[in-house]
Amino acid sequence: MNRKNKSNDFLWIFFLIFIFGGGAVIPLFLVLGVVLAITFAAVSSSNRRDNERYQQNISSGRTYNTTGSYYRSSQRKYTPAQMAKINIYLRNWFRNRMYLPIGANIDLRIHGDRYTSLAGLDVYRDGTYICSLNDFGRRYPESYDEIINELIRLSSLNSTNQQVMEAEINERPAYTQQAAPKPKEEPRPEPKKEEPKAPGAADFIATINQLNDDIPDEDISNGLYETCALLKQIETLQKRFPDSKDKLKKLYDYYLPILVRILQQYVNLQAAKTDPSYRETENRLKKTIGLINDAMKTIISGLTDQDFINLSADIATLEAVLQKDGLTSDGQITQPGSMFGDY
Repeated sequence: MNRKNKSNDFLWIFFLIFIFGGGAVIPLFLVLGVVLAITFAAVSSSNRRDNERYQQNISSGRTYNTTGSYYRSSQRKYTPAQMAKINIYLRNWFRNRMYLPIGANIDLRIHGDRYTSLAGLDVYRDGTYICSLNDFGRRYPESYDEIINELIRLSSLNSTNQQVMEAEINERPAYTQQAAPKPKEEPRPEPKKEEPKAPGAADFIATINQLNDDIPDEDISNGLYETCALLKQIETLQKRFPDSKDKLKKLYDYYLPILVRILQQYVNLQAAKTDPSYRETENRLKKTIGLINDAMKTIISGLTDQDFINLSADIATLEAVLQKDGLTSDGQITQPGSMFGDY
C-alpha cells in the first residue's frame, strides 16, 4: 500500500470519529488531525526530494559507495597500480613532513605521527580544518577527483617511487615475477692507516734524560749528558742539511733503541747492587756509552764532510780566478780599479 492510500484511510477514520464521537472530543481530534496532516506532508515532501536526488545521481552517472568511504564518479576509476603509487609517494613525503600542498589553498595532513593510507588524511583550506579526506570525497566528489589526479601527477614525477611501486606490485601473488638481480656493490676502499712516526732525535733525548734521572752513577750520567748534547747537534744539522737523513737511519733504527733498552735494564738492576755482576755490568755500560758518543761524533763529521769539501773547492776556485786575472800578489788583491774602471 502506498503513502496516498494510507493518507485516504486516515481521512476516513477521522471522518467516522467526527460523525460518531460528538461532544467535547471533536476539538481534540481536530487539533490532532491537523498535526498529523502536517507531519505526513513533511515526510512525503522529504521522501520526494530524496527520490529526485537519487534519480539525478543515477542520470548523471554517479553512484554511492555503500561502505561510506566517499562518492566516486563512475567515469573516474583508478587502477591498483595508481593507488599503490600514490601510497608510496605519500609514505615517502610524510616521512619528514606534516602536510602536502594541493593547489593554491588546499593541503593534506596526516592524523598521527606517520602516514598509513588515504583514510588517514585530513583536508585543510587556508590552514583551517575542513574534514577527513573520505568525508571530503563524499561531499565534494569532483574536487576529490582533482586531488587524486594531482597526487597521481606528483607521484609520477618521482622516478624512484615508480621503481619502488613496481617492486611492491610484483610482490603480489597474481603478478609474481623473478626478482631482478641486485647490482653488485663496489667494495669501498679501506682508509689508509697512518704509519706510526719513527722516533727522532728529540724523542731519544727526552727518553734518555728521563732514564738518567734514576741513574746514581756520576760517570754514567755525565756520559749520557754528552749523548744528549750530540743528539741535539745532530738534530740541528739534520734540519739544515735535509739530504743527510739517510746517513742517520741506522742511528735511529738500531744504535739508539739498543742503548735505551740497556739503560732501562740497568735502572731496573739498581735494586741488585750487592750482586757480584753489578760492578762489572756498570763498567761495561760506561764503555758502551763512550762508544756510542764516539760513533755520533763520527756521524756528525760525516754529515758535513761533503759540505766542507765543497766549501774548500769553491775557495780554491775563487783564488785561482783572482790570481789568473792578475788581481793577487802574494795573497793580496792588487790594481783594485782594473776590472771596474778607474775611480
